[in-house]
Amino acid sequence: MKIETLVKRLAGPGHRAASDALVALGARAVRPVLDVLCDEDSPVDWATSATVLRRIGRPALDPLIEAMATAPTAEVARRCGWAHSGLEIDDISAFVPGLRHPSPRVRANSAYTLQLKGETALPHAPDLIALLNDPDPDVRQRAIWALPELGPGVVPLLRDIRRSSTAGRLRRPALTALAEVAGPAGLDDRDLAAVRRLIRVKQAAEVPEPMHLCGTWFAVPTGDQKAVLEAFDLTDPEPVTMRLGASAWNGDHHGWDSAHHACRRLYVSPCLDGWTLVFGNPFHSAESFEQDQFMDHWRTLSTRFGEAHWYGASCGDDWTAWCVAEKGEIVRYYDIYEEDDQIGGPHPAEEGYVLPHIDPFPDDAFDGIDIGDSEAFGARYNRLKAELGIPDPCHATTFAARASVDPSSLGRQTEVRGHGVLALTACGREHGHPRGALEI
Repeated sequence: MKIETLVKRLAGPGHRAASDALVALGARAVRPVLDVLCDEDSPVDWATSATVLRRIGRPALDPLIEAMATAPTAEVARRCGWAHSGLEIDDISAFVPGLRHPSPRVRANSAYTLQLKGETALPHAPDLIALLNDPDPDVRQRAIWALPELGPGVVPLLRDIRRSSTAGRLRRPALTALAEVAGPAGLDDRDLAAVRRLIRVKQAAEVPEPMHLCGTWFAVPTGDQKAVLEAFDLTDPEPVTMRLGASAWNGDHHGWDSAHHACRRLYVSPCLDGWTLVFGNPFHSAESFEQDQFMDHWRTLSTRFGEAHWYGASCGDDWTAWCVAEKGEIVRYYDIYEEDDQIGGPHPAEEGYVLPHIDPFPDDAFDGIDIGDSEAFGARYNRLKAELGIPDPCHATTFAARASVDPSSLGRQTEVRGHGVLALTACGREHGHPRGALEI
């Protein structure tokens, strides 16, 4: 059967037989299948043609690299990259020349392919390390992501570069890679001292920045950092910039292994407008959410500090929540997903707002509007909101701005006393800091 006929059959429901036949043809089938893969209008599902190339293996390597390098669109480059990263080639050294290809797309995807090979790619770690000084930032980032997957054997290689007098420009990115591979535990005394010096310099001139909020945080009206650490059972405080603290909080909760990292350490802010903010999960397990445990913690905090707040916000959906405890009692609790379990309220910080689970518009407010027409919907929404005097919804940040401090609105106007720290929880004392490079 002609190759063209087999390729056409890849679009049919019984494409498996055609796929097997094309794989059996090997190198002869590569170009026709690759042409289909790169044709965004082809009736053949791109994943089907890419899988055929993956199964063909080595004969498809160079043609895929060429197609990736010359791809006319980002979509074609993505398809070729996916096929390339899964090529069934036993000798993974075949992918190493791609790390030195003129195209940054090819270099980045070759690094990703070695990343997928895990510790079996360790012999090629020096080739990946060389990419830490690549002129393309995406390639540099891909190398940093790839190195941790090669296992702990990467650490001594990076340490040797840090101590080498001939490594030149590789020395600085090697420090970032060390932090990504092993966290603070991967840094020797000289590197730790250098990082701490840089943090002290940055702290002296740091201006508060709005924080990206996705998670939970506490607020207590005190500047006594030692008391806050004791109240949260935190130890080993390490001074950090505000940017570093925010980077750690977001990284720990959104990284590849957040279920194991999120409970190890907390970011305790400087005193901000009279409030200390604590970001993270103070309990021993990221999976063991117990509302009673949280409530007891708020009560205890408010007994110690007179008042304690907890806030929650999500960047992925509309979740928002807040809780206020005063002198040992919960005076207000609200969660948009648990509107029937509210405690207290309304709180003064909610005045002039509508709770976000409430739809304040009349039932017929959007009759005749196509919900899919965002422009028409927005125009009707804004008109009715103004005509009917409908207030804005209250969210954790609007509540915090009135009741304590809104981390998303930090700036030059924020009064800062002291400095922030990263401190270990009981889980962190057992397992140490998570790995991962952080912004300083």
